[in-house]
Amino acid sequence: MKKTGIIKLIVAVAVIFLLVRLCSSNFGSIIQLPGSTTSGESTEDTGGWLNPKKSTGDGTVGKDIAEDIKELERELGIGSNKGRTTTTTTPSTTTNTTTYSSSNPLSFKGIPMSGSLSSFGNELVKAGFRSAGNGTYTGDFAGYSGCKVTPSGSNPVQEVRVDFPVISNWEALEKAYDSLQASLTEKYGIQPQTSSNSNVAVYDLPNGTITLDADVSNQSNWHVILKYTNPLTTTTSTGSLGRNPIDDL
Repeated sequence: MKKTGIIKLIVAVAVIFLLVRLCSSNFGSIIQLPGSTTSGESTEDTGGWLNPKKSTGDGTVGKDIAEDIKELERELGIGSNKGRTTTTTTPSTTTNTTTYSSSNPLSFKGIPMSGSLSSFGNELVKAGFRSAGNGTYTGDFAGYSGCKVTPSGSNPVQEVRVDFPVISNWEALEKAYDSLQASLTEKYGIQPQTSSNSNVAVYDLPNGTITLDADVSNQSNWHVILKYTNPLTTTTSTGSLGRNPIDDL
């Protein structure tokens, strides 16, 4: 019995020794074997709960996790980057819409509605429209020929109305209206305000209002109407339509 007790004691000591070795290698300086360091020697921080180290897989201790986190922050452009120059690249997004702000005047066919009525008319002529007298102009717009353009107001121009050609067929009129509304939605990137009991679509922009409408009171004069209105006025408008109209709109 005495010999068996000694053997058990030796086995227990051996097991405890192995456990101490294992804990020492896994938890760094929390548990140290006798003789692993001596007083007077410089000891390296091997980790612990507050500053753990990660294993590299080959039995050696790798970088501090805290240092890895700092490196990741530098790569992501966050945290402290002292002593290190980083280049931050802003990702670009491709979109079909254009950003419009109140600081940019509303424009018609690329002509800002910010000047006098006469200067705006001169720009319309330069853009290919012809003066038809009485302050109106005719020409091609949004893929339709024979459109009548009527600017009104002055300093700045307050409204530009486009009357598209007469369409006597209801299906053709509806198709033209829907086509123009889709193009306006695509270009300005917003959905229009519409009413279930009317055929008016209103685009409220920071720098003005675009209104699409159709005159259907008389079949002999069915046509689409489009109005560009500066925020200085609250006139309701009516519109007309055309081909691939995005360039004009």
